[in-house]
Amino acid sequence: MDELLAIVQGSSQDLTWQSRYESEQDLVRDLRDHAGRLARGDVSRLSDLRFLLLPTGALCEIAASSGWLERYVSLANRLDASSVWPPT
Repeated sequence: MDELLAIVQGSSQDLTWQSRYESEQDLVRDLRDHAGRLARGDVSRLSDLRFLLLPTGALCEIAASSGWLERYVSLANRLDASSVWPPT
């Protein structure tokens, strides 16, 4: 999550092709909330984070249109493989 936040905060993000966030500030606020919750062991929004990271999710759309899709795929795959996700 820290790497994801660093990417999003490191340059301007194109929000054109998604409808979840009205501004980059909304995006950063949401990602910070997810990161903070995970750091505290709070998984109450985990399903929302999973949805956000889907191949057709808002974050994928943002990554694709902002030029960091390869990094997104790598980070999403690492999160999928991590112990953050409980078995479904």
